[in-house]
Amino acid sequence: MFQDLTVFQKVYETRSITKAAKDLYVTQPNVSIQIKKLEESLGVQLFIRNGNKGLVPTDNANRFYRDSQIILQNWENSLNHLVRSHHSKRIRCVIGVSPTTSLFVLPKLMENLQSYFDEFDFEIITADSEDILEEIMKHEIAFGILEKPFAAQQVEQMAFASDELVLAGDLESQEWLIAGAGSTQREYTERYFNEHHLRPTHLLKVNDDNLIAKLVNLRIGKAIVSKRSIVDTLLPYQQLSPDFRREFYLLNPKIATSTEVQKLINRIKTLLPQFHY
Repeated sequence: MFQDLTVFQKVYETRSITKAAKDLYVTQPNVSIQIKKLEESLGVQLFIRNGNKGLVPTDNANRFYRDSQIILQNWENSLNHLVRSHHSKRIRCVIGVSPTTSLFVLPKLMENLQSYFDEFDFEIITADSEDILEEIMKHEIAFGILEKPFAAQQVEQMAFASDELVLAGDLESQEWLIAGAGSTQREYTERYFNEHHLRPTHLLKVNDDNLIAKLVNLRIGKAIVSKRSIVDTLLPYQQLSPDFRREFYLLNPKIATSTEVQKLINRIKTLLPQFHY
């Protein structure tokens, strides 16, 4: 039963038999057969096959996904309690952060989580917001700290701080620093271009928001950056409209992988709004 639930969840999360099979290290026919048998056993259709668009979950699949999360969570909790009682196993907790929040938010948070170091093995991953969301939905990341909101059925988010963006650097330069696709820095830079009807020909593409801030501080071109990154410098900057203010968000699955992780997330929800950023 637990294997069937795991296969179903992977197909539901990836919307693809092929991707689910790859993630589970099994064959595609094996996954297809298990989903078909599960549908026959439950007496309902879980997915609608929609050609090149992949699989579309039915309302029954949406309900069953939530129920299956509870079932597997309870099972995992039971195993964790048994293992810890016999082997004192520590709990793995992976934190996903964007480049910006890794610099301005994460250090304060980890400083206040030191009392949890005896219980948790923390692992920190820096990635784009979309990648962190995907890993949260797959339960590979316990929670994420991002500067981008998402509307996803399986996750919840909480805004806890504002971040002002400015145009900074050598303001007379023709060289623009711009991040890769998926970065909020790129989104706001392109918004600036559109609002001012600009089509710059000198673009320096940098796949790291923190590196962009460092280059700008050396007066290498100009860029849309967080005002926090230049607050202690004499770097010229230009204030922008209120449209260039973003929020920092805590993103976590609605159902955590264990009771202990859920308690940790609840604690973090109380901590983050209290910090001075």
